[in-house]
Amino acid sequence: MKVFPLLVLFGSASLPALGAPAPLPAAVPEAVGLSTERLRRVDAFVERLEARGEIAGAVTAIARHGQLVRLQAAGYGDLAARRAMRTDDIFAIASMTKPIATVGVLMLLEEQRLLLSDPVEKYLPEFRDAKVAVPRSGAPGGYVLVPVERSVTIHDLLIHRSGLATGAGPAAAALRAAMGALPENAVLADRIRALAGVPHNFQPGAAWEYGPSLDVMGRVIEVITGQPLDVYLRQRIFEPLGMKDTGFTVPAEKRSRLAVIYQRRADGSLAPAPQQDPAPRSFSAGGGLFSTAPDYLRFCQMLLNGGELDGRRLLSRKSVELMRAKHSDPIPLSFLRGQYFGLGVAVQKDDGDSGLLSSPGTFGWSGAYNSYFRIDPKEQLILILLVQRSPANLLDLQYGYQNVVMQAIGD
Repeated sequence: MKVFPLLVLFGSASLPALGAPAPLPAAVPEAVGLSTERLRRVDAFVERLEARGEIAGAVTAIARHGQLVRLQAAGYGDLAARRAMRTDDIFAIASMTKPIATVGVLMLLEEQRLLLSDPVEKYLPEFRDAKVAVPRSGAPGGYVLVPVERSVTIHDLLIHRSGLATGAGPAAAALRAAMGALPENAVLADRIRALAGVPHNFQPGAAWEYGPSLDVMGRVIEVITGQPLDVYLRQRIFEPLGMKDTGFTVPAEKRSRLAVIYQRRADGSLAPAPQQDPAPRSFSAGGGLFSTAPDYLRFCQMLLNGGELDGRRLLSRKSVELMRAKHSDPIPLSFLRGQYFGLGVAVQKDDGDSGLLSSPGTFGWSGAYNSYFRIDPKEQLILILLVQRSPANLLDLQYGYQNVVMQAIGD
């Protein structure tokens, strides 16, 4: 493994190189109850992943009690160019966008600009008179239409119980046709309007299915605030938290810092996968953000602090508690066993079903390119792994990283 120690906090409280400020105050591991010796297992873990060709490189970050003990880059951000990974490399964080968008929604809830019980058509009239596709052999398209029994609510969107059409549902062909008919320059409003015309997969609230719900929520944010989604999140979250490298677009002058997304060839070697557009016209609240480990660490610390960072409060403590509360259980995804769904995050239950080294109440999420974060309120610990590797949900990467970090806790 090639390790590039732009910031390695294993025995000193040194500041980052390149003149960049540390995302949090720095500390030696023992000062916050972690073992320097055991944290070296993180290096060994990343080295094994790289040696097996699982990843090209990684950025790892660990903080405890509000202090940074590790921010390290290893391997390469671009194999073809042999460009070393940097701690400030920019990653497509995919579904790790969802917790950020959820915070944006909770801000509007606190301002009483929406209720979780509000029907979506209150803000998006195109969802009125929605229909559900019920599979039926011999029917045109393989299904018949029935009216929705109730409206999709804001809460349904946030907890993935909306029933909206997905690529795996009975009306998948209709969804592909609707999206395929959109012009190349279609914006979020166009895409959501097209989605609204496709029959639902099931009655609102009847089941849990990962799909386009948060993208619809992003459009609701735009309607309520009168701002494009990117502007709203920048002004309300990124700028107050000092997340200077987070957004839906990557400026041209920063694109040299983009980490390349990879996939495995049949021979086991890594090859570039389709890359996320660094300048999209349509912004996805479900998976469109780019970010860095230092930026996302500040977002996580704000949540761990109960909604506040550096004397600036973004959310009330009660809103963070609502985010971590049990909203849907179980989550019908095998890689999230032993966890329930809150708002924008999975939360560890108080049993051992997950098989993870963790504390009850630990929460977080992951992205399609295997970026991963967890926040443990009991241990006051944050762990972040940023890699760019497809396909999603490679548990050797995600859960392996969590376990190798958590075993380093001493006091």
